[in-house]
Amino acid sequence: MAGQRNGVVAGPAFPASGCWLARARVPDRLLDVPQRDALAPAAPGFRAVQLRIQDGHITALAAAVANDGLPVVDLADGIVTPCWVDLHTHLDKSHTATRIGRTHHALRDAVAASGEDRDRWTVDDIRRRMDFSLRTAYTQGTRAIRTHIDWVGASMPQAWPVAQALRGEWSARVELQPTSLSPLQLFAQADAGTAIAAVLAKQGGVLGASVHPVPGQRSLLERVFELAVAHDLDLDFHADEHLQNDIEGLRTIARLTMRYGWEGRVACGHACALSVAPVDACASVLRALADAGIVLIGLPLANLQLQDGSAGRTPRLRGIAPLQEARDLGVRVGLASDNVQDAFVPFADFDLLQVLAVGALAAHLDDPLARWIDCIGTTPAAAMGLAWDGTLRVGAPADLVLLTGRNSFEVCGRPERRVLRGGRLIDAALPDFRELDRPGPAN
Repeated sequence: MAGQRNGVVAGPAFPASGCWLARARVPDRLLDVPQRDALAPAAPGFRAVQLRIQDGHITALAAAVANDGLPVVDLADGIVTPCWVDLHTHLDKSHTATRIGRTHHALRDAVAASGEDRDRWTVDDIRRRMDFSLRTAYTQGTRAIRTHIDWVGASMPQAWPVAQALRGEWSARVELQPTSLSPLQLFAQADAGTAIAAVLAKQGGVLGASVHPVPGQRSLLERVFELAVAHDLDLDFHADEHLQNDIEGLRTIARLTMRYGWEGRVACGHACALSVAPVDACASVLRALADAGIVLIGLPLANLQLQDGSAGRTPRLRGIAPLQEARDLGVRVGLASDNVQDAFVPFADFDLLQVLAVGALAAHLDDPLARWIDCIGTTPAAAMGLAWDGTLRVGAPADLVLLTGRNSFEVCGRPERRVLRGGRLIDAALPDFRELDRPGPAN
């Protein structure tokens, strides 16, 4: 059965020889300052740009189309961004919601349900779901993904080699960066932590842990940092994903980042506890995150679903990290998909435009296409250490999302898009969910 179309609109063909993309609007935040200043404003936060695409790259960003004989594609003031980067996902769990068959409203319940479902996992099952997720993300306009892989003991989980195999198979389309995700208490077992770090160092992974208030938290985090330094690993934490008045996990991570000289190599997702912390304490931790160069990843879909939840009761506290205050205090802020159609988030589709729109509503991120688009572009690209930082400049890959909408209202209200990779339109058909019903190995 044919896949569904992703809000894609009909448009002119893109000649293989190259073309001009005329009447584009590009967010100021995605341009180098000299380039931005050389272009005229199109609307607040946007520049009027004509982009020349040749040989799979951007060869000009100009105020006017040159008379060079190349075809011209009129974008009619539609917004253009680089393809997006999803800094926090869980591909190993993705697309299990249908078989789990129920929705969860508390983190502990989702963890338990996911653990029960893990007993059904096989290599073929994991591969089918992860490949489906990658095809979906690629079609939506994503070019790179960091995925957490549950690693709950010393032994390598069966999802890890699957992720590594798909990393190679998908390298020309989606850059995949696997990250271990272990309970912090696991690092009390010296051999377990060492074994995990050794695998990550050999295979190019990121070291991750889930940090909640537990006895001995500081010493356990010190162990994680010691392993990162010894094996030269970036770090990515699920940090203070709760609504207790306890933000010592985040505070300790910031202090250890500075002590171990790991500035710029640490990311923290969730940080829900900051939403209920006293204002002064919250600001103190945010300043520490900024000083340490830590990226704070907002995960609105998961936190709206799982914080302050219980059956038959509307949640009052939504657990959204204070993203506006974080940016104002100098913290680098990202937004990401997190879980997709599993026990944690039942409704999602690896669509970072959806994440941006929901995040904008939940955290009051005004004019997200102009003011927050870097949260799914340049900021996560830098955190992942990608070769291209996502800034639109001459020589950059022509890996672009062409949005029909001219402003945040239109784009978030009707998220129509076309996706270019290497200057060529990709197939706009999303994979059909019925594929996940079929037994046997994934294609």
